[in-house]
Amino acid sequence: MSPSEVLVSRNTHETDMRETRAELCRLERRDWWLWGTAFAVMVLLTLAVFSFSLPAPRDAAGISFQGQLDLAVRGLLGLVLLFSAYAIYQQILIKRLRHRLSGQMSTIAALQTRAEVFQKLAIVDSLTGLCNRRFATENLVAEIARSERHGYALTVLALDIDGLKQVNDRHGHGAGDLLLREFARCLRKAVRSSDVPVRMGGDEFMVVLPECESQDVYQVLTRLGGLELGIDGEKIPVTFSAGWVQHQPGEVPEQLLGRADQALYSDKRTHKSEEQVRKLEEQIRQGQKMEVVGRLAGGVAHDFNNLLTVIQGYSQSALESLGQSDPQRAKVEEIQKAAERAASLTRQLLAFSRKQVLQPRVLDLNAVVANIAMTLRSLIGGHIDLVTVPGINSGCVRADLGQVEQVIMNLAVNARDAMPQGGRLTIEVADVELDKAYTQAHPGSRPGSYVRLAVSDTGVGMTAEIQARIFEPFFTTKKKGRGTGFGLATVYGIVKQSGGYIWVDSEFGQGTTFSVYLPRLGEGVEPAQPAEPTRTTLAHPDGIETVLVVESLQSLRKLICEFLGMSGYTVLEAASGAEAIQIAEKYQGSIHLMLTDVVVAGMSGRALAQCLVPKRPEMKLVYISSDTDDTILQQGMQQGDVAFLQTPFSSTDLSRKVRDLLDAWRLQDQADSLLV
Repeated sequence: MSPSEVLVSRNTHETDMRETRAELCRLERRDWWLWGTAFAVMVLLTLAVFSFSLPAPRDAAGISFQGQLDLAVRGLLGLVLLFSAYAIYQQILIKRLRHRLSGQMSTIAALQTRAEVFQKLAIVDSLTGLCNRRFATENLVAEIARSERHGYALTVLALDIDGLKQVNDRHGHGAGDLLLREFARCLRKAVRSSDVPVRMGGDEFMVVLPECESQDVYQVLTRLGGLELGIDGEKIPVTFSAGWVQHQPGEVPEQLLGRADQALYSDKRTHKSEEQVRKLEEQIRQGQKMEVVGRLAGGVAHDFNNLLTVIQGYSQSALESLGQSDPQRAKVEEIQKAAERAASLTRQLLAFSRKQVLQPRVLDLNAVVANIAMTLRSLIGGHIDLVTVPGINSGCVRADLGQVEQVIMNLAVNARDAMPQGGRLTIEVADVELDKAYTQAHPGSRPGSYVRLAVSDTGVGMTAEIQARIFEPFFTTKKKGRGTGFGLATVYGIVKQSGGYIWVDSEFGQGTTFSVYLPRLGEGVEPAQPAEPTRTTLAHPDGIETVLVVESLQSLRKLICEFLGMSGYTVLEAASGAEAIQIAEKYQGSIHLMLTDVVVAGMSGRALAQCLVPKRPEMKLVYISSDTDDTILQQGMQQGDVAFLQTPFSSTDLSRKVRDLLDAWRLQDQADSLLV
């Protein structure tokens, strides 16, 4: 039964009850009249009976009236009996009416109780137990009248909980209801007994504060601060926006509530701006932290690669000297395998720190994705659908093909791990324009034309806390022993070193999208075709030239000198830049090649080359390093006039690099002599 039906039924029964009461009053008056009449009749009858006990009168003739008196007595007795029967009937009728009236009264009382419950539900919010908007409007009318009559201040405080939707999306609506109930409980404790807290609907609340000035509202807000909610083992701080206004003379409730809403939304806009500033600051701090970690990782990888070169070099030399049946061979092989795994980790560190050697070329990302799609299908497994969406007339980018493929592979593996029960992996290519608004929301990016490579999955998604650390090296969400935490860190470093940007958009339980933005080249630029591998014919398989080795790390320098000496080269050894200059000045013969570290004791490799090359123009240069430090780029690596050997390297890598460079020099000299 609806509340309106209950009220109609209650009114009907109240009408019946009034009619019954009126009838009962009439019956009771008749009852009293009947009892009074019966008493009078009984008195008269008693007197009559008493008079009959006296001697019967006689007439003048002496005849008695006894017979007539007996007849009169019988008539009186019959009348009394009839009157008594009528009185009994009236009493029975009255009793029945009273019983019926008692039942109606019980029914009306029950209906009245139910009507009061429905009326309470109509003005009370069932979830929080606070009054609802209807009651607030009715209450404001009375409070405004009182404030105007007595001249006291009346303030209305409007409140709005921040992040209720995010709590619902992440933890379910049960968690959202818990948040509303807890906030309502704290609100009741924060206000006075004379104040009226109200839930206006959704995540909006209001408090009617009679006899309260605007400045006193801060006390309520202070009591509400610091609320935390524990959901699924996670502490969630409860924040809110607030706006309050004081009643003005002549203002009706609708106008007062409207001004309170305006004050609330003004505060929400301010909070939103502050939140945006906070997010920007957090992104800047995160970028700075990544830069610091990158520099640290690059420095560690640089030194570690030098040590790995020594380990790999001597283990390779040891293997060559050991026979297949030697019991020590297996141990040395394990040393070499461990060194190779360590070298793989340092390569990832260098990728993250953006200090790896790249070979950029013009690429069409549509073609790159199409070529790698078959490999990706076998990598992610049959339980995941791979969807590729090529860009329409998308532009080209300049990047290292192998590194771009590694980016796609790493992102695909990350998506696969996020969908253990299967799902859909989408790789999309499109041209985009990053405007000023986007770059303001993503610190570090610049407006311009880009090609967007988006890798999306329908997996478990990530929380904001995980997103903040997702590109950090050694950070992984996988189970212990199943991830190194280098996959996304490597992606980050490759994209940054390629001049692009990468951002992640994810919500817990709703999948993840990684967006890679690489600068788009101008119109008319054709992607480079894969070059056919060429091999230089070695004029001298065994070295006959002189090589100056400049390396501060003694173990690495000794290893390089040993490798070159075994190949027949004349090796000059220097531990610092000053020592190299002295050797070059004193040595009487030609120095055909100088192999130097990027940074040597006392000076940089570039400064050393600038000092020696003018004096020995025939001398070629090979730089040794584990990273692409800015000094190498400044020395012309991008123009290809400086050779580079990245550590860790093997004796074969060293011999080939030196031999190719010297043979190319000899071929060029022969061509020049023919022209002369």
